[in-house]
Amino acid sequence: MSNVELEIICCQPYANCEISAGFVNGHEVDTMFIRFDRPPEEPTTILMRPDEMAAVAYCINGVLWSHLEGLLPREVDDADR
Repeated sequence: MSNVELEIICCQPYANCEISAGFVNGHEVDTMFIRFDRPPEEPTTILMRPDEMAAVAYCINGVLWSHLEGLLPREVDDADR
């Protein structure tokens, strides 16, 4: 990743980790990144094209939605009675 600059657009700090995402300026193709910084480990940075970033966001949204849906009280159908 020489001669590129990571431009952080959003950042979410936690007690033991910081997650950030943004643009990779100076890369030969349109590239974005997500970075996980959990000291004392070295940060993990993943570079993706915009379509790949969208696919990851879609998958994460799906798993979060499924998790939250599982926390909701289930409606009882007549068949369940």
